Parts: sequence; structure tokens; C-alpha cells
Amino acid sequence: MDTNGKAIEIITGRYGKGTSVENNIVNSIFGELNTKEKFKLYFFWYNVIHELGHGIMAFNCESRPHPVIEEQFVNEIAVAFWLYYGEEEKINELSSIVSYALSKFICPAKEGVSHIEWAHENWGTDEVMNFNNYGWFQMNCVNDALLKRKCLELALIQAGVNNINVQPQITLIFSKLEETTVSDIISQAAFLLREWGVVLPDVHNSFDNDPNRHMSKIIDVYSGGYL
Repeated sequence: MDTNGKAIEIITGRYGKGTSVENNIVNSIFGELNTKEKFKLYFFWYNVIHELGHGIMAFNCESRPHPVIEEQFVNEIAVAFWLYYGEEEKINELSSIVSYALSKFICPAKEGVSHIEWAHENWGTDEVMNFNNYGWFQMNCVNDALLKRKCLELALIQAGVNNINVQPQITLIFSKLEETTVSDIISQAAFLLREWGVVLPDVHNSFDNDPNRHMSKIIDVYSGGYL
């Protein structure tokens, strides 16, 4: 996709700003201890790269895969990025968060059916879009990516990036994760990924009071509307 006149907006939910129902849903999957810190590590640190991964797919992949496969791919990009640039301690914390969350979801699939198979069969239906089922699917995608520990070069090639220029490995240390940190992470990640050869337009972030609203959208910069 041509980047001219386009931008990516990454939307991130805020912890504790939603309705009591929305807030309780979040608390149920992150646990009672250090809930806010776990939320911020997952959504302010990890998930912004996941959402940026959708932008990578949009502007680099000539033929985007089925949404189910893309979800697995963008999680592999996010895990690969933070393995390459992140602190191992945060990767380990992420693994613990995902393991706990998976223990709280009710598995909607029949025995022996993987999350990918189940999502393929049910994609586009209400069966997928309720909180439990989509959360179960998404956390399984993250867990698979953590188990695969795919290298960043391979994850980017898988996303359609051509002419990759492997960059020096450095550590991006974000000792305190706050709302202001999100734009710093996005800015640095976009810069580094462009150095790898990834085609990306400008990337912006915004926040939503619904703690469960996390997504990326492509913007027409001339009209301000979503494409």
C-alpha cells in the first residue's frame, strides 16, 4: 500500500477508566496483585508493537493473509521485536501474564482443536467476538509466539518486508510504563523498523477510556477519516 497521504493510528485503552463491567473484565484476567502494572506492561509495552505489526502488514504485505493468520503473525512480530530490543525481564513477566490470563478463560474449542482452527471456523461470527472467546484466541496467539521465539528478521520477512537490512541489537529500556511512554515506544519502534527496511507512514497514538479497546487504524491524513 502506498504511504502517501496515510498514517497509522494506534488506539490504546486506559486502565480503570471504563465502566465497572469493563474494569472488572480487565481485573479478572490480570489478577488482583499489581493489576495496573500488568495491564500497562501488556498494553502499553507489548500490545503497541502488536498493533504496529498490523500496520507493517498493511503497508508491506502484497497479499494479506486471513485475519486469523495475521493475528498470529503480528504477535510473532511483537515478540520477536521485544526479544531483539527488550529486556528479558519484561519478556518473562509477559509470559507469566499470558499464562495467568489463559487460566481464566473458558476454552470454547472442542478437545484437540487449536485456537487457529477454531478461529478459522468461527471468524466473523458472534461466537468469536465475545470477550471470553476472543481473549482466549488472542492470548493463545501470544503464547504461541512466546514459545516460538521467532527471530525478528524471519518475522518481518513473513510479514512481506523486502530488502531487509539487519540492524545492531540494542536494548530499549523503559523503566516506567505510563501513557507518555506509549508514544516514545511507538516512535522508537517505527524508527528502528524503518532502518530494517519496513515501509511505514507516520504513526500516531491515541487513548480510549474503554480498557478493552486496543486497535490500529489507517488514517487518510487529508480528510482525517479512517480508511
